[in-house]
Amino acid sequence: MFQGLKELLSVFNSRKVKNLIVGGYAVSFHTQPRATKDIGLLIKPDAENAQAVYAALAEFGAPMERLTPIDFIDRKTFFRLGRAPLMVDFLTEIGGVDFEQAWERRVEAIIDPASGLTAARI
Repeated sequence: MFQGLKELLSVFNSRKVKNLIVGGYAVSFHTQPRATKDIGLLIKPDAENAQAVYAALAEFGAPMERLTPIDFIDRKTFFRLGRAPLMVDFLTEIGGVDFEQAWERRVEAIIDPASGLTAARI
């Protein structure tokens, strides 16, 4: 995993952002590695978590000019940060996936043994 992604996930962990890795990175964890140009993060769309996401992105140094915490509650919001291969897609909804149910079934794993950084995947 790229250092920038590790740094972002570390800030999310320190801010207690409820998020789940989805898409290619999650598939690679559960089956076999596959090439992907981005990492998808499913964000819990509630007010408390939206504040945490906003604060974490600001701390990380993301461009925040057009964003507010409310953007991370709106289920129609899609926010992309970076460019491939260091691109992060922030999703507040995935069709057919209930965040709370996915959160209860998440798999946590160490993604950086050197620092002990963990992340949750579905």
